[in-house]
Amino acid sequence: MRFLSPSHLHLLWLALIPLALWLFRRQAKRVPVSTLLFFKSLAREHQESAWLRRIKKWLSLLLTLLVLFFAILALARPSGNLSADAISAVVMVVDCSASMAAQDLQSQTRLDAAKQRVKERIRALPDQTVVSLIAFDARSRVLLSRSRNHRECLRLLDELTPAPIEGKPEAALTVAQRLADLETHSRIWMASDSQPPTGTAVDWIPVALNDPLNVGLTGFQIRHSPLARDRYEAFVKVSAAASNKAKTTTTLEVSISGRIAQLRELDLAPGESSALILPLEGVRGQQLEIRLKTAGDCFGWDNGLAAPLPKTKPLTVAWFAEKPDPFTELALSALIENGRIEMRKGDPKAWPPKEQPDVYVFEHWLPKELPTDRPVIALTPQNSSGALQARAIKSIPHDGVRSVQTDHPVLFRASSSRIVVTQTTLLSLPASIEPLWLAGNETVLAAGEYNGQRLVVTAFSPSQSEQLALLPSFPLILGNALYWCAENSEALTDMRTLHTGEMLHTDSLVQWHAWNGNAFTEVSDDPAHGLLALNRIGSWETGPERSGACALISAAETNLPTLATAAHSIQPTAPVITASAFSTWPKRLIWLALGVLLLESFLFHRKAVY
Repeated sequence: MRFLSPSHLHLLWLALIPLALWLFRRQAKRVPVSTLLFFKSLAREHQESAWLRRIKKWLSLLLTLLVLFFAILALARPSGNLSADAISAVVMVVDCSASMAAQDLQSQTRLDAAKQRVKERIRALPDQTVVSLIAFDARSRVLLSRSRNHRECLRLLDELTPAPIEGKPEAALTVAQRLADLETHSRIWMASDSQPPTGTAVDWIPVALNDPLNVGLTGFQIRHSPLARDRYEAFVKVSAAASNKAKTTTTLEVSISGRIAQLRELDLAPGESSALILPLEGVRGQQLEIRLKTAGDCFGWDNGLAAPLPKTKPLTVAWFAEKPDPFTELALSALIENGRIEMRKGDPKAWPPKEQPDVYVFEHWLPKELPTDRPVIALTPQNSSGALQARAIKSIPHDGVRSVQTDHPVLFRASSSRIVVTQTTLLSLPASIEPLWLAGNETVLAAGEYNGQRLVVTAFSPSQSEQLALLPSFPLILGNALYWCAENSEALTDMRTLHTGEMLHTDSLVQWHAWNGNAFTEVSDDPAHGLLALNRIGSWETGPERSGACALISAAETNLPTLATAAHSIQPTAPVITASAFSTWPKRLIWLALGVLLLESFLFHRKAVY
């Protein structure tokens, strides 16, 4: 036997108090009286021998000491020695990510099912079992650490609610493992609709749906149309869960300021995705709403989002050209006329500039070292700069180009057919820069990140390329490159779609046009200490000059798992937990102490034990 709270054993010194009171009790005194007749009659009624009276006094002392001893042992919580398969501690990890809000036919969420199953297991635990509780979505939270208060654990479980945030269980399991290592014979329970990462020793409690049906939004971005005023382009990606039993029909409804602007009907096979480019027309600041309507859909958080039409500032572009190409100047002029960019033009002698722009554009020339503080567009460079190796060659006409990455943002809406280019530069690119267009075996358009900044490189001359001036591809590519390079700049802050779970720096009240899974509502959040955790889906505004969009857009949360899939990979269930021989001793000792106290009271009052 061992004690779970041995620190209370020091209270045994309290036994000295009744022992001292018993040893130093008051002795009988001789008092003269006028007659002994009354005392003689009383002695006849209570005739006891001296040894019996002594036994009663010893019994009174023994019962007092037993009451004290049993009470202190109950506080020390005696427990039997654990067997090899007994459990002394349990760390419970509960998934509170977005997919746990998926509902069954009885409108029970996956989190409600998880809480019910975990509660049943907690109630079956012995009282001395140490419990810990961890909840996670994108972040992990330790709600209860190494406690034997099972009631508190049950109360904290009841307070858990799902959040529209993508789940990341790795950090939670790392914390759970560290808590489990603090106790011997400990176990980790994980209640989730998706199986834990491979290589983790946990007892998985699956709560996935048997036959889920879900179609959701897994991609979204909005931007200005580069060559038109008051026109926008929204990229929307719609995905069907792989667990869907058959092809599903869904309706995509797009509205601006409450008026329907687009209405699309999509047929998606299980696991299939559809990417759409939606042209929109509106005024800056108007509310854009996107909804998916699917019959039988069990997960609502990925069916809607809201975003304000961006209130972006013009991009500041510094253009350094040794020999400006007229078609480059024409394309940039079109962007200037539409209020998309502000141009600062200079020759190589003016490098470096006094003021930093949003994007640098170098044409036919590169500085010795590429800037590391701003993105760069290098148009037909004639010299090398660092790892970007380029040299001028004789003009080589190519009958066509081959697109390598058709879905890259730089090629957005730019057709690669009928493109005839004349190569004037031979490129040797760093490994991080990927080709977008190939002419023959040579790269003529590439993009990627270099020195921590985005970089776009071309190797053809627009003025020497036949028919390129008659097609909108080059102005579109140049506009796309500017917006892609400056995506993280302050000028395009309103165009950036934040993910739920990110932090927003603000001291003002945040007003939301939020999607709750069924409809859009108007709510507000008050940030604490200048930070607000974004746990809503929709558009937010902190003032007339600052607004944005927050969305779930997570393929992992939209792709709901099934219980049948989980059954194939489920890990062995934890052994049945039974109480040890000493698991109920604290309760027994408390009852024994009460019984002895009642016995002493009975003997003292009814049998005159004093």
